[in-house]
Amino acid sequence: EIYESVLATKIRVCGQDHPDVATSYNNIGSVYDSQGRYNEALEKYEKCLKIRVDKLGHEHLDVAKSYNNMAIVYKKQGLLEKALDLYQKSVDIKITTLGSDHLDVAKSYNNIGMVYDSQGHYDKALEYYQKDLDITIRVVGHEHLDVAKTQENRAIIYKQQGQYQKALEIYESVLATKIRVCGQDH
Repeated sequence: EIYESVLATKIRVCGQDHPDVATSYNNIGSVYDSQGRYNEALEKYEKCLKIRVDKLGHEHLDVAKSYNNMAIVYKKQGLLEKALDLYQKSVDIKITTLGSDHLDVAKSYNNIGMVYDSQGHYDKALEYYQKDLDITIRVVGHEHLDVAKTQENRAIIYKQQGQYQKALEIYESVLATKIRVCGQDH
């Protein structure tokens, strides 16, 4: 309700196609997403995307964020091919604007890996988790919770594949990292 009021004010003051209006559409979409109102979320995200592409161009990080937000909703709806396509568009923009060794690129690779995991394409999921891991280690080092999270994703796949020893080794390594980073009682 507050976001809708802000949107109406921004449209009145800035015009229908201002980037600030796009941000309001995005915010409303995120609320709908959180409420499980996925079609309404997508409607707002699409309005946001259109304004951002028109005003900022196809290669802007805000456009990548819009693609990412839409992909999240499609993944929740089980529309995995659509999610994968939008995650790929998002990561392509991020690589162009931020370079290939950026944590936002790594997170995008993780998102792609999660879609492949959901599809049962475990080798592709592992490939993208490894891309995530390689970048994250280069940027923040081995002793970081982002590294641990990606390692957990890899362990889940190995467990699903019946590679229990490999999964166990990774889980034990993750536990050791979390204890070192966060402490025993975290």
